Amino acid sequence: MAEEETKRGLVDKIDPAEIMTFLRPKMGARFKTWVEICTHCGMCANTCHFYNAHEGNSQMIPSYKVRFIRDILRKKGKVDRKYLQKVYETVYYECNMCRRCTLFCPFGIDIALLISLLRGLLFTQGMAPEGLIRAIENYKRTGNQMAISDEDWVETIEWCEEETADELQDLKIPIDKKGARIMYTVNAREPKFYPQDIMEVAKIFHVAGEDWTVPSKPGWDDTNLSMFVGDLATSKMLVENTFKRAEELEVEKIAITE
Repeated sequence: MAEEETKRGLVDKIDPAEIMTFLRPKMGARFKTWVEICTHCGMCANTCHFYNAHEGNSQMIPSYKVRFIRDILRKKGKVDRKYLQKVYETVYYECNMCRRCTLFCPFGIDIALLISLLRGLLFTQGMAPEGLIRAIENYKRTGNQMAISDEDWVETIEWCEEETADELQDLKIPIDKKGARIMYTVNAREPKFYPQDIMEVAKIFHVAGEDWTVPSKPGWDDTNLSMFVGDLATSKMLVENTFKRAEELEVEKIAITE
């Protein structure tokens, strides 16, 4: 199953230089300290639901899961795909980066951030769950995870306004209203599958007399699935899209539902 999920976007050969190019800038004082000071005291073990669900399997202890970073650095990135597949199975199937372990670590080591670092490393080698890779491709192409075009987004909002206005007279869903107090953003699955969610919010804003708007261009999708694979470039682009729209529309606040 894991191999099928990583097949999409897979590169034929592991590039050690690319791995080290990714890791070296990240290994500043904070990460380097975390990697080196863990005493494997085990205080993080019982905080992990994977450890508890696997009846105390020592390989599920959070501090054990990030051993790959030290190993890859020692090998200077010279690892094969079989090795990286083990890393993949650990960082996607044995940790969901909940950070419970960090709260109990006497040294404050952020295991979740180290796991995220490993996910980002795998992404440089084309290894990530297929669904997330597909979403990232959509983000880059259209600015939203569901690949909804600007025209379809606007048409959906206009349709939501028409449908909801039958229930509440004079209800409007303003598009690109300059100077509004709130710019409202949504999960891209809403216009695709759950437009009723947008309608319900429109009712609340209407009854409350709120001054709000939605942007017509990319920046309205407030999901950021690229962060789950450590794709910081795409994550940054999505945040910048939203702030760019807010600045263009001169709004006071951004409402993020996700």
